[in-house]
Amino acid sequence: MKIENSKLKIKSMELKEYLQIIKKYLNLFIAVTLFTIAGVFAYFVFSSESWSASLTLNITRAGAQETLDYKFDDFYRLQADEKFAETVVEWLKSPRMAVDIYEKAGIDASGFSIRQLKKSVTAEKMSSQIVAVSFSSPKKETSRKISDAVSGIIAENTRTLNKDQNEKVWFEVVAQDPVIVKDGYSAFWVFLASLAMGIFLGFWVVLVRFYLE
Repeated sequence: MKIENSKLKIKSMELKEYLQIIKKYLNLFIAVTLFTIAGVFAYFVFSSESWSASLTLNITRAGAQETLDYKFDDFYRLQADEKFAETVVEWLKSPRMAVDIYEKAGIDASGFSIRQLKKSVTAEKMSSQIVAVSFSSPKKETSRKISDAVSGIIAENTRTLNKDQNEKVWFEVVAQDPVIVKDGYSAFWVFLASLAMGIFLGFWVVLVRFYLE
């Protein structure tokens, strides 16, 4: 009967009454809020380091097919470059390619699932001749090794593909120096997010406490 009365009270309460409940259990509300803020900050402070890397791959040609009309040559060359850029992106989405990259970088990939391998390296075609590659790792040195491995594996696959070309229009992939930065967080935004979460949790904890009276 007591619980049913509490249910009816909660259903019929207005904002002023909610505030009165929070005031009644203010210490509990503050404790939950502070605990949430502290927990969120502790997670960010004690979580392991992470480094993000961005690598740009430029698609060029080691040769060009001669045609009577240079305009058509440029048009078909642009189309071929775009198709090859898409091929490079698909290569980097392959779990097999991810394993090859990790092995070349000296990283044991045996503990990764297929899903993790697919998402370990992200590639995006920025234009017909530019592919952007991004990934993250726990150490800066590891990011450098992975970048070198990506460049090497792509170069190997490109050479294999060029062997089947009948014309002197071989592709070549040139990797720029990777940009490697340490992942960080904004203390201000973390505080705001944790405060909102703490207030939300505190409100419901107080209501449950009131409900159980």
